[in-house]
Amino acid sequence: MRGFQSASCRAIVAAILILPTVAFAADDCPTGKNGKDGFVVERSGSSTTDVFHVDATTVRTVMRSGGRMLLETTQFQGLLQLDRIDTGRRTTFRPKAALAPIFPLKLNQQSTAVFDVEEADKPATSATFTLSVKGKDALFIGPCRYDVFKVELTETRGNGRPRLEIDYYSPELKLIIGKEYKERDGRSNLIKYDRVYPLKQ
Repeated sequence: MRGFQSASCRAIVAAILILPTVAFAADDCPTGKNGKDGFVVERSGSSTTDVFHVDATTVRTVMRSGGRMLLETTQFQGLLQLDRIDTGRRTTFRPKAALAPIFPLKLNQQSTAVFDVEEADKPATSATFTLSVKGKDALFIGPCRYDVFKVELTETRGNGRPRLEIDYYSPELKLIIGKEYKERDGRSNLIKYDRVYPLKQ
């Protein structure tokens, strides 16, 4: 019994010591105001992505895994890709019309953006992105809470079949922080980042 009590006391003390750290981490959550200084998002310890708000509309991301750079992107408002370098292969998306009227997103909004696409070793083509804002929610990344829009984004390349993805987009971070996948049995599976912190700690 004495050993159990000692173990319980140690656990309570440890929990008390942890609380200030959690509170501090929440206070240190990246926001839209400090996005220009850069922040990092991580997923299950397998990859890290540096995120930079280059200007009012342009977001740049660099994803690494095991110290190796895998993916670089330049995106409009962090949702529509303009340039993508995937393991050395570059794809450029040139919008045929201004993208600014699409933002800020609103609930129940439907928008379409058409791009000319240039990809290494492939003929030039076009891509049509259809955005449907289906809902609003809040997601936590560790202790950090962010309001998100649930966006169904459909991409059609040339005459190909449409490809649908369901994104949880944070207007504050200008970043997709979660993706919803449909399982074969009909259930939905949400994959999201599990850590976020300023680039310079």
